[in-house]
Amino acid sequence: MGFLGSLFKKKAPATRPAPPQVLSWRVTTVTRETPSTISFEVDGTLDFKAGQFVLLRPTAALPWRAYSFSRAPGLPLRLTVKKVKDGQVSTHLTEKLAVGDLLEVKGPYGHFVLPSSFTRALFIAGGSGVTPFLSMLQEQQKAGWPTPISLLDFNRTGVEQILKAELDALIASSGGKLEIVHVLDDAQAGPKGPPSKDVLGALLAGQAQPDVVAMCGPQPMMDLAREAVHARFPGVTVLEEKFTMSHEESGSGATVTVELVQDGKSKPFPVKDGEHVLAAARKAGLNLSAGCEMGACGVCRVKVLSGEIHIPDDACLSDGEKADGYALVCVGTAKGNCRIEPAP
Repeated sequence: MGFLGSLFKKKAPATRPAPPQVLSWRVTTVTRETPSTISFEVDGTLDFKAGQFVLLRPTAALPWRAYSFSRAPGLPLRLTVKKVKDGQVSTHLTEKLAVGDLLEVKGPYGHFVLPSSFTRALFIAGGSGVTPFLSMLQEQQKAGWPTPISLLDFNRTGVEQILKAELDALIASSGGKLEIVHVLDDAQAGPKGPPSKDVLGALLAGQAQPDVVAMCGPQPMMDLAREAVHARFPGVTVLEEKFTMSHEESGSGATVTVELVQDGKSKPFPVKDGEHVLAAARKAGLNLSAGCEMGACGVCRVKVLSGEIHIPDDACLSDGEKADGYALVCVGTAKGNCRIEPAP
């Protein structure tokens, strides 16, 4: 190719690593943690980082759902699942899972991982959002507790506190490096929830300056916590792991048209203002690939041929992918009429 040809060479499209292969794990133990929560161990192995999650489904008839490891890497694999209202997979797992059952698994996924070095960390957990923090804390325990960590652990009731005995054991092993503040909605003494702006503000006022804050829990709690953290510690690094799937937002108001170009055919479907494109496509009977449905794995990536699909800043696309016109339909909203095609 000559000089001019190389000068105007078409830029290669942004690509992603090949998706993890589907694994088959056999359940080896099932433990009832609370009335609504179980933990289970599996016979598989996986190279992952503390804080990451996998997608799993108990049967091919059920959708993939994301669950974080509740143990550190290198220990027997364990996941902890809390039943959520109308949750097909969580209901199956918490009510029907048995030793010997096979699970389909893909992963690991996620960027909810502590930096390689930090001087002090603050964790904020809501309900089963504490599970990735168990993995992180056990990793710190293996490293000899190199830095101080505080955890604000919010739960509705004492009976629904997840893995509290393990958290207490971690405190005892930390030599004062780990502080955990349990906040219950039904507390008879001590801090009392739910995590309102005032409650969060008061709790953060008693915390030393961290250089990293990590939070995981229900979205309303996350929104309040983010605001309170930035008000108390301006400029601090904040890591967030979504607790609920974003596609549940149904949108309202004006409707636009998104045209799916797939297999040589054009398939237009309506999308409401604020509605996630994946949810609208499903309503129209269209089968778009999806994984975690929280913007964290990239399985639902599409190429935007025309128009604009807005995605949150914390979605897992790289700057290069965004510049090349890629979007995630699970958390993406259409800004006017669009044409899209599934991405490689």
